[in-house]
Amino acid sequence: MENKIRFNQRAFKKCDKTLKIMKISFLMLFLCFFTITAGNVFSQQKELSLELNNVTLKKAISEIEKTSDYVFLITDEARRELNRKISVRAKKESIQTILKSIFNDTNLDYTTIERQISVYKNHKPKTEESEKVAKIEPEQQKRTITGIVVDATGVPIIGANIIEAGTTNGTVTDVDGKFSLSVDNNATIRISYIGYLEQNIGTAGQNSFIITLLEDVQTLQEVVAIGYGTQRKENLVGAVSAVSGEEIQAVHSGDVTNAVSGRLPGAIVMQPSGEPGRNEAKILVRGRTTLGDNTGPLVVIDGIPDRSLYEIDPNDIESISLLKDASAAIYGSQAANGVILVTTKSGSEGNWMSYRFYQGFKTPTVLPKVANAGEYAQYISDYQDYEGLARLYSDKDVELYKNGKDPWEHPQTDWMSDLVRKWTTESNHHLSLSGSHNKMRYYASLGFRNDQAMYAQESTNYKQYNLRLKLDIPVTDWLETSVYYGGFMTTRKYPTTSTYQLVGWATMALPTQPSFWPTGEPGPDFEGGVNPVVNTSFDAGYDQQDNYKNEVTFRGTFKPKKIKGFTLNGFYTFDVNNQNRKLFRKPWTLYYPDWDSAVRNSEGYITSMELTPRKRGLENPELTEANFRYLKKMYNINATYEKDLGDHAFSIFGAFEELKENIYGFDAYRKYFISDLVQTLDAGGEKDKTNSGQMSIYARQSWIGRLNYNFREKYLLEFILRRDGSLKFPPNSRWGNFPAVLFAWRASEEDFWKNNLSVIDYFKLRTSYGQMGMDPGDPFQYINKYSLGTGMTFGSNKDVVTKIYQSVIANPKITWEKQTTFNFGFDSQFLNQMFHLNTEFFYNKRSDILAARDASVPAYTGLALPLENIAIVDNRGFEIDAGFHKKITSDLSLDLTGNVSWNKNKIVFMDEPERAVPWQRLTGHPYGAQLVYKAIGIFKTQAEIDAYPHWSGAKPGDVIFEDVSKDGKINADDRILLDKTDAPQVFYGMILDLTYKNWALSLQGQGQGTYYKSPIEGNRGIGQNVYKWMATDYWTPENSNSNKARPFHRADQYWSYISNANTYWYDNMAYFRLKNVVVSYNLPKELTSKAGLANVNIFASGYNLFLIYSKQRNYDPEVGNPQYYPAMRTVSLGVKVNF
Repeated sequence: MENKIRFNQRAFKKCDKTLKIMKISFLMLFLCFFTITAGNVFSQQKELSLELNNVTLKKAISEIEKTSDYVFLITDEARRELNRKISVRAKKESIQTILKSIFNDTNLDYTTIERQISVYKNHKPKTEESEKVAKIEPEQQKRTITGIVVDATGVPIIGANIIEAGTTNGTVTDVDGKFSLSVDNNATIRISYIGYLEQNIGTAGQNSFIITLLEDVQTLQEVVAIGYGTQRKENLVGAVSAVSGEEIQAVHSGDVTNAVSGRLPGAIVMQPSGEPGRNEAKILVRGRTTLGDNTGPLVVIDGIPDRSLYEIDPNDIESISLLKDASAAIYGSQAANGVILVTTKSGSEGNWMSYRFYQGFKTPTVLPKVANAGEYAQYISDYQDYEGLARLYSDKDVELYKNGKDPWEHPQTDWMSDLVRKWTTESNHHLSLSGSHNKMRYYASLGFRNDQAMYAQESTNYKQYNLRLKLDIPVTDWLETSVYYGGFMTTRKYPTTSTYQLVGWATMALPTQPSFWPTGEPGPDFEGGVNPVVNTSFDAGYDQQDNYKNEVTFRGTFKPKKIKGFTLNGFYTFDVNNQNRKLFRKPWTLYYPDWDSAVRNSEGYITSMELTPRKRGLENPELTEANFRYLKKMYNINATYEKDLGDHAFSIFGAFEELKENIYGFDAYRKYFISDLVQTLDAGGEKDKTNSGQMSIYARQSWIGRLNYNFREKYLLEFILRRDGSLKFPPNSRWGNFPAVLFAWRASEEDFWKNNLSVIDYFKLRTSYGQMGMDPGDPFQYINKYSLGTGMTFGSNKDVVTKIYQSVIANPKITWEKQTTFNFGFDSQFLNQMFHLNTEFFYNKRSDILAARDASVPAYTGLALPLENIAIVDNRGFEIDAGFHKKITSDLSLDLTGNVSWNKNKIVFMDEPERAVPWQRLTGHPYGAQLVYKAIGIFKTQAEIDAYPHWSGAKPGDVIFEDVSKDGKINADDRILLDKTDAPQVFYGMILDLTYKNWALSLQGQGQGTYYKSPIEGNRGIGQNVYKWMATDYWTPENSNSNKARPFHRADQYWSYISNANTYWYDNMAYFRLKNVVVSYNLPKELTSKAGLANVNIFASGYNLFLIYSKQRNYDPEVGNPQYYPAMRTVSLGVKVNF
């Protein structure tokens, strides 16, 4: 009891310390939220002074925005008129006077509502008469109309412009999306909002309106994150793919890494498992350009690198951008694998609250089918008959296994069905608040996610709580501060038995052995004490992994009034991640038969029998506890200067950045527990106890620069230079330079284009060239490393002295991996944005890749030299992104988009040893190419064997290996290199979005091209089950035309997957599946308004619904291994409520 009390005190102290840190963080943030107010009261009567001579309208508008609180919203049509030259002189004049002056004698009109100025083209020429009429506006000719403006999902749009056509009379929608406007009797109103398609609606005979604005999916004014800044889509110079947060939220995949699959051109997304907490997808940007496993892109969330894309709540995301070419050079030494930029939601004008919930029901997409008891018994019998061996099963046994009359001695066990329940669940809750107060903007959200495993016995689960808070606080009109906080608490709980031993062994366990006895007790073990069905539970203990993460960022922005266009920014971030693991293992009980006690019926079949319980696994409980603490500190100071000189505009960005990381680890182990009820280290025995600890450090400093220049927004040029210093390299060669240059030409802005090619609304050519890097591996590889051993005994007292030995030989010349990248592409829109077509062509070359000198120092020498920067890999490919967008009627709209990418890498150099035959050299092939025999069929008869070179001892029913060398015999020289075994070269996606009134339908298909894997594992045959596709329609003397090899046992045949790798066992993982379906409905406003709600959206969705096409259908081709936890199909029902 005393030990238990001590544990509880220590545990509570440990938890209390973590909770105190979180409480203090929350308290500080909420104190800022409730106590800080700033900003001056806005007044339309504010007087401005402005003196500009012979400048463009664009320049004049920019100056007004810089010297006041006014914000201009300009339609695309009006923007084309902004190169007109004007002059204006105003000394303490009202904004109305200045606007009238600068827009005089133009075809532009404007509407001023508070601090928002909307500029649009007036298609009616201005005349003195029209001016007089506009001024008179007799009240007796006017009437008041009212309405509400919403988006396609029914959410009110705040700040939409409502303008009476041909006048300056207008208003904006309030926080509920509502408006009221006095107009002429037959007036037409124009409704517009940034990012949405403009609408013109006649008001004759109607006083109340419900107006739905459709998102302008191809708007060129959209702002895209590019790294340390943003750019308008029309002015992007680099190859950047983007997806909105709304698209990600509609995919109920559980996490962001899987949700982006098929939506980001250039990103190859592969899910290795569907297991809760372990289903994070592997993402490759334009394939791979290196060796080994260091292939993942850099993830930057709100400007901070290396944050988790798996844990972030999709509902908190505003947008995701993917930097694929030299534009990623702004991140220098971490950018060679591409960069994913995530921008989270921030506070907005007005105040609103939203709650979103969905309940998901999951089932495996494809469960591998294994031989049943009758099929397995027949398979083994046919094998033994063919080999002339004594049979394990008689004909009567085979029949009993097939008919099920004798469940005690001839069971028909379906291990996979006993392991997996038909449906399991996941749920997701998200509550968010957003708004502003006295210019301070806030966004806060709380999320919860619960994901249960597919096992029939309740066990594996993943739970996540996440909190996000963003405060943007203007202190003065020249200083703004921000506080961003992200908090995550995750719990992963698993059985102590590995997933492979559960799912994988369920495909190997014999169907002729019981998982449970007919009376319900757990059956015997399959191997090593493990009964896969029983061990999915916590009867054998548990493996619980708790993660507590706090991410805090403080930002400041300084804009001095006396230096127009200059901005000084800075941020400091502090991330703390505490990971605790508790692995408690204990014996479990299985039941074994006592055949002597069996009671049999008149037919001789057992009807009852005593069973003997036995402890399996461990003799006594064991406990391992581990703690890892990860600290990251980072600060950045940067400055931006922008200057608009009329036809010429440029901006300069410069920054200094420093990152420090520390990782601390500690673990301890004890066994000999008296009881499994007290699961603490101090309750274990003193004998055989162990403990260990470790730490690691990393640091990097960076100088960053970028110059952007454009001429009349036609010719766009960007220079990037980043200089990084890494702790991993020697002090005298620690720094690396990563430059890039990007150029774009907006050809559609040229007069000749507008006069001759106006059918193409927008066309931009882009090209880029740059260099990025990576600093893989452990720190301090440039010095010899020494490790501590368990020790040796010295002296008469037999004292154990810890030993020190050299574990790693130094590489004093270690340096950066360097990637040179070239990209050429174009963006286009035509037929009034009805179609878009974007393409990319790229070539990447990675040099100085760390690799072993296998040729210079062969393995047989026994020497272990460090890895050196010697390898070279190149990669090339293309991407196509196209779409069709049509508003068919005022109620019906259609969007159809698709993207496809192709890439192929090649090893240029890797110090490869000489091969006996040239076609076995890895150099020149893609990474991961496998050395295998090429299977070209099955020997059907002895005559076929005699007619073709074959393996010694080959029999009819065996696999034919191709005689590649043409020397008349089959040996190691006949092996070939099989390409396309690392990742698919082709990856594609298609999306159909259809909206009709309050209804919306979204369909997404996603697929990949040829990709080979040989996934079958285990010693299958006698003692282990085989898959159904192996155990049916195989070659026998009576079925000699079969294309399936004859039965075999483990490695006893030359063509077994254990004996010699060969293409017979490789499957093609190419597939195309219906990835995502969402049907949603917005409840009518008449109903929601009565309940005091802004909008209610009800939706149903399906994820991973079914395979439309698959080269093989024996198991899920995306996971690509029937022994792994399968991908899951999810059907969800949910609701989103806006208050």
